[in-house]
Amino acid sequence: MTVPAERRWLDLACIAALVSLALMTWQLFDPTVWPVMVAMSVGQVLGTASFAAFGYVVFADYRARRRAAKDVPEAKAG
Repeated sequence: MTVPAERRWLDLACIAALVSLALMTWQLFDPTVWPVMVAMSVGQVLGTASFAAFGYVVFADYRARRRAAKDVPEAKAG
């Protein structure tokens, strides 16, 4: 059984968001220099990548639904 590409992107987005959230909370509990720098650099990159992957999945789903709606002929009123 193969997993669609959009599902893999969505899984990647969820994992990246959770890791980013963990890095952001780590700097709250250990407010020294390195945790703050890691949270503000790596955490931000992972959070942005997560948002971009989620946006890709939403856009791909929207495009597929529009394409499917275009292929279905409309019933004529009358």
